[in-house]
Amino acid sequence: MPEQRFSVESVQHRVMGQQIRLCFADDIELRFSPAEASSLSLALVAVSQGISPEREIYMSPIASDDAFIGNVEENGMRITIRHEEINLDWVKVENLATMIAVAIG
Repeated sequence: MPEQRFSVESVQHRVMGQQIRLCFADDIELRFSPAEASSLSLALVAVSQGISPEREIYMSPIASDDAFIGNVEENGMRITIRHEEINLDWVKVENLATMIAVAIG
């Protein structure tokens, strides 16, 4: 399986203000409000470090038509967005959480 890459950046929307854009591929993108992004980042850290017993993280960001569905597995998370699955090991999950937190500022 090829390595899954992702990017996170802060962008400005002319009406909604700051948004955090999460891209897993050219056509897989979610835009979160800073509050939504903060909740997602904290949830990713909590499950990756075993602090939370949750087995799924679901987020339907207000600025996106698609939802983030992250299923906790033994070695990481299986993230589903728009019927596409992205597998991240725990190191990549924590990297994603950190990138989101940094983008929020």
